[in-house]
Amino acid sequence: MSTDNPIRVLVLEEFRLHAADLDGAAARIVADTPQGIEPAIPLLTSIEDNRNVAMLRALHAGESTESDAAQHAALDPLVSSWAAPKHYGPRITERSESPPSSFRLAVTESGINGGSTPRLSGPAGSVEDKATSRSIGLLWIGAPVDTHAGLLLLLGSYGEDPRAVGADPAVWPLPLSTDLGVRIYENTGPNM
Repeated sequence: MSTDNPIRVLVLEEFRLHAADLDGAAARIVADTPQGIEPAIPLLTSIEDNRNVAMLRALHAGESTESDAAQHAALDPLVSSWAAPKHYGPRITERSESPPSSFRLAVTESGINGGSTPRLSGPAGSVEDKATSRSIGLLWIGAPVDTHAGLLLLLGSYGEDPRAVGADPAVWPLPLSTDLGVRIYENTGPNM
């Protein structure tokens, strides 16, 4: 990833569908929407309730933080309610050259973030989890722009890895997510 035009904001849009997206209509609308510099993240579905979904975009300088009006118009017949978009300042934004095929997103409004922690940067290439030697193709961590509480974490894995992000729900403390105030979304299908 080029450091001369780094990601400047992560935009999260959460919404609730009238019915679960079993036929993939909402996912196709999200996938078919033109994207910016960063590769698109597919529609992510809540592990708690498959009617709750999320879209996440990483934006560079010159890219608008506004929601895509045409995309919202196409999704509106499927959506029962929209949450206000949330903006996160990037803390870590690393990705490998090959796009991941599965994603897991954790979002919370809990916890206190310190003052002005500098943005972290790692080596180019695939980010690797040293504890399990699992290749991670994408890692985005962001802190809310307008408050000192909360965190956003997106992990992307490769489908050919049997230990991929969505392969083992026990990898993250999913049963505790609601009690801890953490919303977890995932997409384990093919990457657009």
